[in-house]
Amino acid sequence: MMKKTGIYLFLLIVFASCTTESNNQQSVEDKSFRESVLLNTVDNIIIPAHVNLLTNLESLQTAYNNFYNSVNEENFNTVKSAWRKSYIAWQYVELYNIGKAEQISYNLRSNTYPCNTTMIDMNIQNQMYDFSADNYLNYSSQGFPALDYMLYGIASDTSNILNLYNTDNLYLEYSKALIDELVINTQSVLNYWNDEKLSFVNSNGNTATSSLNMLTNDFIYYYEKGFRANKIGIPAGVYSTSSSLPQNVEGFYSQYFSKTLALHALESTRKLFTGESFSSLQTGSSLVTYLDFLDVTNSVLTDDIISKFENSKQQLEMLDNNFVNQIQSENMKMLATFDAIQEAVPLMKIQMLQALRIKVDYVDADGD
Repeated sequence: MMKKTGIYLFLLIVFASCTTESNNQQSVEDKSFRESVLLNTVDNIIIPAHVNLLTNLESLQTAYNNFYNSVNEENFNTVKSAWRKSYIAWQYVELYNIGKAEQISYNLRSNTYPCNTTMIDMNIQNQMYDFSADNYLNYSSQGFPALDYMLYGIASDTSNILNLYNTDNLYLEYSKALIDELVINTQSVLNYWNDEKLSFVNSNGNTATSSLNMLTNDFIYYYEKGFRANKIGIPAGVYSTSSSLPQNVEGFYSQYFSKTLALHALESTRKLFTGESFSSLQTGSSLVTYLDFLDVTNSVLTDDIISKFENSKQQLEMLDNNFVNQIQSENMKMLATFDAIQEAVPLMKIQMLQALRIKVDYVDADGD
């Protein structure tokens, strides 16, 4: 009897040891896959996107300095073209509100819209502004939306805008300060990614503060709020009890740019999800491949999400280039686009997070 008990005890210990070893091995594999996703995302998507933005902003800075030294329509058009390219480049970094970006409120400083024109006009006249102050009035008087106003909205047409710049140096100084601030902040965030890349990639656990958990939550939050709500839902009046809010369109003063920005914003979310390189069609480890690693049947879910992205793109492409015109002429198409974008939200926020074993880290009040 003692011999049998000893044998049973030995087998139990061996079985437990094998099980523990198997679990540990799975944990190592899981961490390794998480690292591969993070490495591809940082090396091939996040850093190149920030480099591209900084390059475009430096071109904008150069163009503006030429305009500053010689105010004329040709130089002004060059500035506007450089601003539009920079605003497109911004769409590929906005969703990465992590680390330094979160610390300095990079998103709020760069793209809070609608801008507060009253505050901007006061800043211009008083020259008493501090772009680093943490408050909404400050956020809404700088960044790309403020430049949208300075380049397209401070007077009725190009001729009158140029007249303001020619006759009042304060306008020249404020626009220059806006561009310089964007360059400084972008360089700061890019430095963070270059300096902290290894630390970010090595944070391979599954906790609320782990890199992949934060990245995934920020991805969904941006898709749901920064993209779906801000660019489409709010101006279309989805959340308004009275009417639509065309004045809340991104790129409001430039008049023809809002659809372009929205399409690039959607493309930035697709690239993160699929692991597609910022500058090429080459793909690497991503949320798609990680979901497949966890369970091959998750391919049904990933295919469904990608299909929703494509449907959203098709809906966006049917809209007017100027969302103000679209809202005022046929807002139902804007609302239909919102509905198309919304279809991906529960797939990602509920099904995908469950499959990834990641908890949602933010609260919203408008449902999924």
